[in-house]
Amino acid sequence: MELLAIAALAFLATHLGVSGTPLRGVLVNSLGEGLYQGLYSLVAVVTLGLMIYAYALVPHHDYLWHPSRGLHLLAAALMLVSSVLLAMGLLSKNPTSVGMASAVRQEIAGIFRITRHPVQWAFLLWAIAHVLANGDVATLILAGTIGLVSGLGMLAIDARRRRAPDTDWQAFYQSTSMIPFAALIAGRARLALGDLNWVAFAAGLALYAAFYLLHGWIAGVPLR
Repeated sequence: MELLAIAALAFLATHLGVSGTPLRGVLVNSLGEGLYQGLYSLVAVVTLGLMIYAYALVPHHDYLWHPSRGLHLLAAALMLVSSVLLAMGLLSKNPTSVGMASAVRQEIAGIFRITRHPVQWAFLLWAIAHVLANGDVATLILAGTIGLVSGLGMLAIDARRRRAPDTDWQAFYQSTSMIPFAALIAGRARLALGDLNWVAFAAGLALYAAFYLLHGWIAGVPLR
């Protein structure tokens, strides 16, 4: 469990202690954007891999609660939404994603009228679903760390981008929201069904089906 905790702290430090602080700007200025992104991605993959490795080694019977059938059903519903958000976010040009800042000058795609952080929300919902469905300490550390990075990551991205003097960025933030549907409810954005990428939506459903059917092979715990 100690190795899992250390790996989780390293993963948190990499994301929140670097990318979400002024240190990022210092490193980018020193190394250049390309080298910084390469090194940052490498460290992120290594720390995530170490977390997963440590998670596989520890016992999973140290329960904080014993998940009920209702929690399993709620987790399944959250995973469905997570899969759709992940597919729609990845298959669209998101200005807040790495290397896609120029997309801010294009018309905002349908999913980003719902939330400007669909991929981050996908990971956050994945984390919540797995914590609820497992209830053990190890899963809380692994999934909780990923969820915390996703949630605080949205705030860090917004804080950094909002400081941009570019009027395109100001317009983007004015017509989108971090919280899903908040901009639509506030009347700052409009959404028609034709605005959505239905191919990406279908891909999300297919991704969910694949996760469900292959969960036993991926995680060692079949869902059927």
